[in-house]
Amino acid sequence: MQLKKLSDEIRSPAVNHLINLPDMMAQMRDLMTPSTRSTDGGSTNNMVQPEAPQKTITTGIDAIMKRCNHQEPAKMVNDVLTGMYSNQYLAGRTLTGVSGSGKEAKEPMDPEVVNGIIERVTASFPKTAPSLVRGMMRQKLANAVKTVRRKTEQ
Repeated sequence: MQLKKLSDEIRSPAVNHLINLPDMMAQMRDLMTPSTRSTDGGSTNNMVQPEAPQKTITTGIDAIMKRCNHQEPAKMVNDVLTGMYSNQYLAGRTLTGVSGSGKEAKEPMDPEVVNGIIERVTASFPKTAPSLVRGMMRQKLANAVKTVRRKTEQ
């Protein structure tokens, strides 16, 4: 239970929209150590926030890339975005921040992250054009909007 809560807290856009993998792993290790376990086997709520140096965005993308699907570029893009951000965060963003339909513009995604994902996907799939990768990212953002809308309607 506490691992899910920790995962939701880390992925929450209010806390930090990027996952800092070393911090997350250290927090999970702290949850699993005997010193944070109560005598009845349940975990306690006294988590210690480790102080680790901040990693660059590209390091986070590389760590997630190791775990994602490498069969198709669209699956890779989906896995990377899902691994880095929550659906709530993705639903409130566009690639550029510009609205093409005249609606209120959403916040743009970090261009460094967008370019990092494009570089890595095109490196893994050389025949895939960067414009196609951007389209795949755009589709994932649209799907996140639909998912969030569906969850809020229930």
